[in-house]
Amino acid sequence: MLADIEAGYIGVKELAARLAVSSRSVWRLIERRDLGVVRVGRRTLISRAEVARWLAGNETQTLGAHTSNIARQLAAR
Repeated sequence: MLADIEAGYIGVKELAARLAVSSRSVWRLIERRDLGVVRVGRRTLISRAEVARWLAGNETQTLGAHTSNIARQLAAR
């Protein structure tokens, strides 16, 4: 059951790797409240749906053409 719940979330380091940015860049998005998080113990998780929403809203401003591919990959997991 826990694996099913976690499938809808992604960690900060994994998200940074998928977006090809630093973990610090992801933390800045979290600090600015551009991305909402769920904290489970010491873990900080971000909803994949939240990431897809953020990417769709920032497609032309920040990540360009790769955004829709990344959004699809995140949504598929």
